[in-house]
Amino acid sequence: MISDDEIDGELSSDEPDFGSVGDNAGDPVAVRRRAKKLKYDESEAQQFWRSVFASEAGRREMWNILGPGCCHVSDVKFACGPNGFPQPEATWFQAGEQSIGERLLNSWLKLDREGVFRMLDEHDPRFTKGGG
Repeated sequence: MISDDEIDGELSSDEPDFGSVGDNAGDPVAVRRRAKKLKYDESEAQQFWRSVFASEAGRREMWNILGPGCCHVSDVKFACGPNGFPQPEATWFQAGEQSIGERLLNSWLKLDREGVFRMLDEHDPRFTKGGG
């Protein structure tokens, strides 16, 4: 997390603290401080996700979220009831789960492309040798 001292060190000491009550979009100092904080937060998030995908356990656990047990991004499910008739509500529910998984996957790809593809190579049957 970025400290107020780090922000204050980059701007002159007579400028108000970031997040003070008087901040508004018309104040160039507040806008600069907010932009710096957002950039730092983005960098911190990217560093976090890279560390997650750098470890074998991290890649395995992220795949457990995306894989068959939760978001089933590697397969499409069409639900049928016990008598064999389609169950459209359950099918749409499963499509929603898959959509969330695909959104997660795409956001992770933006943050750490190499680590995410390594996870897919290790766990996704569509990416493994001899897979579907």
